[in-house]
Amino acid sequence: MDFIMPSPSQPPIIHIATALIFNDKAQTLLVRKKGSRFFMQAGGKIDAQETAAQALARELKEELGITVSLNENDFLGSFTAEAANEPGHLIQAEVFRMTLSAPVTAQAEIAEVIWVDPATAPQEQLAPLTRDTLMPLARNILHSANPVGGEA
Repeated sequence: MDFIMPSPSQPPIIHIATALIFNDKAQTLLVRKKGSRFFMQAGGKIDAQETAAQALARELKEELGITVSLNENDFLGSFTAEAANEPGHLIQAEVFRMTLSAPVTAQAEIAEVIWVDPATAPQEQLAPLTRDTLMPLARNILHSANPVGGEA
């Protein structure tokens, strides 16, 4: 008689909206939440009856004091990674791209805000999604916008 092992249950998934926010110095914005050692993109959980763009706009207002308007052209994709601050969970992030020139201030649960060069961001201090997916994506976006060594 064959015995079939039950498949392990999938970790719970937290649905979030976040953004790769760039400035005019080819840097991207990272935040660190209170009680966490990891830096990540600003954003947060998508509430019921809320689109990802609505959730991100709400979170950016709460966390950074900025008002934004997003559309489908700003959407980069949906990415999954291990949650940085909730062990045993995965996050599924709806990621947008935006450029920001207004100053930002850490508010609500945000302890620290920094602008970093995606090529030199401190890897050991980055949340898994930021380190493994979004920083490489930011480097690709910046490289595509400013190709080096192209023909004249």
